[in-house]
Amino acid sequence: MSGSGRLRRAHFQEGGGSYAAHRPTYPGEIAKYLASLCFRREQAVDVGCGTGQFSGLLPEYFRAVRATDVSASQIASARPCDRVEYVVEPAERIGLADGSVDLVVAAQAAHWFDLDAFYKEIQRVTRTGSVLALVSYGVPSLPGEVGEVFVEQYNGPLHGFWPQGREHVEQGYAGLDFPFVELEIPPMAIERDWDLGGFLGYFSTWSAVKKAREAGREDLVEGMRRALSQAWGDPAEVQRVTFPINGRVAVL
Repeated sequence: MSGSGRLRRAHFQEGGGSYAAHRPTYPGEIAKYLASLCFRREQAVDVGCGTGQFSGLLPEYFRAVRATDVSASQIASARPCDRVEYVVEPAERIGLADGSVDLVVAAQAAHWFDLDAFYKEIQRVTRTGSVLALVSYGVPSLPGEVGEVFVEQYNGPLHGFWPQGREHVEQGYAGLDFPFVELEIPPMAIERDWDLGGFLGYFSTWSAVKKAREAGREDLVEGMRRALSQAWGDPAEVQRVTFPINGRVAVL
């Protein structure tokens, strides 16, 4: 892995508990769609699984699920699920036999990988009729004044603390190298009804927030928190938060 790849992954080596508590989970329809494309449904692999936000959807469709991440903290905080095996390992070295995998999915993770090495490993572990899916949820949208303030703040000074690779999330993975014959993901979104505390919990998991704090710029974090709180009003009020689902999908 390149030095820049190791640096980017370091943003997620800790904080598994916060991810498990505050990161949104995916709708079941995305797992159902991917499973429908697979010729067999024996083995699925969720690489860069974090705390298992996507992994738990897969046992409904696959006999065995291997969920992997380079972060021991993320794996330690993963949600236990029948028929999901959590393993600390990189996406570029999957501990399964050649030609044994029917689905490989990377959810909100592929922009951190060494893609050349990852794609070589995918060709090794998958078999004909298998599916590769790089799934991402984009920048969230909120209604009304809160949404306007969020956009303004997101694009403000704190944005400069996002690590390299964030641009791929913002672009819906459109610019990510993907040397396969591609299928289009049907329109889908993650929708959450969050009060202010729920949204700020998600905000606290941003790698940009972590890097700003490490740089001594807590003022930027607090400024965005204060602006959102003022626009939100009653902290108990629930707002609909929508994350568009994007990605790249191919049958191999």
